[in-house]
Amino acid sequence: TVDTSTFMMFVPGSLLRKLGLPPASTQKVQTADGRLRDMDVAYTWIRANGREMMTYIVFNDGETEPVMGRLAVNSLLLTVDPMARKLVPMTNIPI
Repeated sequence: TVDTSTFMMFVPGSLLRKLGLPPASTQKVQTADGRLRDMDVAYTWIRANGREMMTYIVFNDGETEPVMGRLAVNSLLLTVDPMARKLVPMTNIPI
């Protein structure tokens, strides 16, 4: 799932730990309901649409669906095509 209203990518912490990805730090994050929480964060490789890039991933609680936020999307030089409901390469990269 892609959610451009979300800044960072978040994935269930249990899945990240099963994959052998340790937390790199703990960061204060603001949840969608406005709460501030300290959550584990890692820095790792991601791949989407044939592109690869390092990005931050938040260890989310529970078994929620992984969500790619705008930091990961934009780091891969991708954007969202809302009509086609998919990620597409940026045609003009903003500086």
